[in-house]
Amino acid sequence: MLPPRFFDFIKALTARTERGEFSWSYDDNNSFVKLKEKEFSLSLRYSFNADEKYAEYVIYYIDEIGNKEHRFYTNQTWNDFDFIRRLFDAAQASEMRLPF
Repeated sequence: MLPPRFFDFIKALTARTERGEFSWSYDDNNSFVKLKEKEFSLSLRYSFNADEKYAEYVIYYIDEIGNKEHRFYTNQTWNDFDFIRRLFDAAQASEMRLPF
């Protein structure tokens, strides 16, 4: 489960990504999205845990100013999973070129 303060950051980041304020890089082969900004970097990696039979995300937040990495985890049995999935979907769509 994500810490409340970080979860608030994720919600704001998702909203800003959906408004087009951020462009993420997306690696389809590895189910991985990454955002690099001046003050922070954030990456999400999706995987399916075949042993436990659920989807999961690993989140890496890097404080670029303090040069510290923080790792968080969620899976589909936890309440914050849908918010991370929404961010992942918004991130992978952030650089899409659509005809209209």
